[in-house]
Amino acid sequence: MQVSNNIYTNYNQIANTTKPQKTEESTFASMLNSSENIKEEESGLFLKFMDQYNAFDSLSEKDRKHFKEILKDDKITMAEMDSLSYEQAEKFEYYAYPPSTLPTHELNKAPIVMKPNQVSTMLFATRTTNDRAFNEALYKTAREINNDDHRSTLFSEVQTNLSQVHFGFEVLSSFNAGAKQKDLWNEDVQIMNINFDNFLNDVISLHEKALSNPKTHPAVIKQHEERLDGYNIILKHFNNIKSEPKYV
Repeated sequence: MQVSNNIYTNYNQIANTTKPQKTEESTFASMLNSSENIKEEESGLFLKFMDQYNAFDSLSEKDRKHFKEILKDDKITMAEMDSLSYEQAEKFEYYAYPPSTLPTHELNKAPIVMKPNQVSTMLFATRTTNDRAFNEALYKTAREINNDDHRSTLFSEVQTNLSQVHFGFEVLSSFNAGAKQKDLWNEDVQIMNINFDNFLNDVISLHEKALSNPKTHPAVIKQHEERLDGYNIILKHFNNIKSEPKYV
């Protein structure tokens, strides 16, 4: 996963951003509450492009207004992401990018929506697997980890490990010479049959055993520690989410 040093990235990229201040969140919330429907002359290039295809027509009035308010300046900020519930973020992921059903020549004309890498990872998290609780845990993990390198490394590791389980390979750390991986396509995600409690426990155990083994090479200890820290964050959120009424 390539990380950019830019503050904002286009929709083909997954920069470092800090947790927004309450004043920034309040400003956006106030703006949203007081705004009317986005007028044509106020729309940015991306909204005008999307409106050609009536892309927002199927949304509720509340979500349509909210999503258009976020996208009208052709960028997405962390404060704007924080204004969304997870359920809204799941839907917003579809509207933050040009419709994939468009012909290639139309997609190539789509304007760029700028966003921090952290936002891109949060959006990606909503569709990483076919388990909603696990995806929400990934989403909250992406929001918690502000460091681009750490977040990118963790999500790349998760993709590797998910691929290993899905395709029946041995679950190994990505930096293990024997690690196997295949790309996960949308079709693979839709048919995943993974017990995510077992998945998290197995991967965490893998790193814990490596760290407790005196034969583990010193050169990879830090890598095991970083992966373990990241997976423990995912596990924390996963356990908390599963206890919520909507998942019980």
